[in-house]
Amino acid sequence: MISRRFAWLVPVLVLGSMPSLVGCKRSAPPPPSEQERTEFFAAVQEGDATIVDRLLSAKPNLANVKNDSGETPLKVAAKAENQELADTIRKHGGHE
Repeated sequence: MISRRFAWLVPVLVLGSMPSLVGCKRSAPPPPSEQERTEFFAAVQEGDATIVDRLLSAKPNLANVKNDSGETPLKVAAKAENQELADTIRKHGGHE
């Protein structure tokens, strides 16, 4: 039980921690720019899994972006039958 002498401290402690709880949800990353999409799909088209891995590490929101034909990076890799590239894209959350 809290003594009366420190009773005033309870609301201060409770309310004092509230601002840190408000707005703690992260905002969604901005969509990739046209240039980022173009450069990313150029690497996907070339089939360079190392470059694609680095790009996706830096910009994870590219993993499921669609190209001008409406295809995801994983779809492009699957059509090219590039298993290493497809695995790299899946590792970063890519899906068809």
